Amino acid sequence: MKPKARRAYFILGIVAAVVAAAWGLHHWWTAGKESTDDAQVDADVVPLAGRVGGVIKTVKVVDHQSVKKGDVLFEIDPADLDVEVARTEAELDAAKAQKDAADAQVAVVESSSSGGLSTAKAQVSGADASVRASDDMVHAAEAAVARAKADLQIADTELTNTKTLFGKEAITKRELDRAQQQHDVARAALDAANAQLGSAREQKRLASSRVAEAQGRLTQSTPVEAQVAAARANAELAAARVKAASVAHDKAKLMRSYATITAPSDGTISKLAGLVGLSVLPGQSLLMLVPNETYVVANFKEGQIKGMVPGDVVDIELDAYPGDEFEGVVDTVSPATGARFSLIPPDNATGNFVKVVQRVPVKITWKKKPSRDLRAGLSAEVTVHVKH
Repeated sequence: MKPKARRAYFILGIVAAVVAAAWGLHHWWTAGKESTDDAQVDADVVPLAGRVGGVIKTVKVVDHQSVKKGDVLFEIDPADLDVEVARTEAELDAAKAQKDAADAQVAVVESSSSGGLSTAKAQVSGADASVRASDDMVHAAEAAVARAKADLQIADTELTNTKTLFGKEAITKRELDRAQQQHDVARAALDAANAQLGSAREQKRLASSRVAEAQGRLTQSTPVEAQVAAARANAELAAARVKAASVAHDKAKLMRSYATITAPSDGTISKLAGLVGLSVLPGQSLLMLVPNETYVVANFKEGQIKGMVPGDVVDIELDAYPGDEFEGVVDTVSPATGARFSLIPPDNATGNFVKVVQRVPVKITWKKKPSRDLRAGLSAEVTVHVKH
């Protein structure tokens, strides 16, 4: 064999040995490791919205401001909610007065079972109590009418102003309709309050007439079992109405508390959309709250997740901080590929089929909270040390 040929074979042998050694070294180095650069820092971004509608009164934050849990973010004008609280409070007072009257009636009917003079005297006493109770109902109804008149006057003024602004094209038709609706509600509330007042006055008149009737039956004695049962049933109904009115009042106060919107957790404000004077609806998004707690979502090829389980140690590198290495652990492995959660999942049942390597999202949490400022969306490269 010529010297040149021997030299060529020798060089080829060396190259082959180097390639084999490099392949063996790479196989040894990557054994038990799965890596991907299809990863990014993520966070559970929360869109915040009001639970009640109205006009934003104050805005306490600005874009990109850090907030703590419980910090006030917005305040919605509570005028309408305050009216509802006052209305339900008046209804609760009226229900309590009706309950007092019903309880007094039970006492009257039960005392009548003794018959004779004692019965008549007890009826007179009970009738007097009914008069006092009905008088309380009249006072409560009169207070409700006064509140309803004030509410109607406010609504009437607001409607007039709104019509003027609408005529100048300063507001939308929607705001005019809202003012008209509030005016109609206030008018209906006044009518209902007047009807309640008329009913209370009629009850007072009837109670007064019962006093005279009781005084005329000083010696009369009649069967009272059915009357007792009816009076007790009426008292139970009045008690149930008190509970219903109390629940309605509690709900009104709860809705009033929703006028103040607070931060549900520590985080940073983003996409601020709420402005002072803006009319918002319940559920309308006002801002995005990016929490301080972050994690990494890595998309591995389907052939890489074999043996990957929660608890596996992960090395994390971020493009934003080259040279820094962070440690994490596998938290969860998605039960489906990322494509299955797309808006239109792929359907390969018909037509031409092209096989595409699928990727499976893996959630990775930090083993130790990083000292760096990690923002959602930062690109990352991760390496999972697979145990199995």
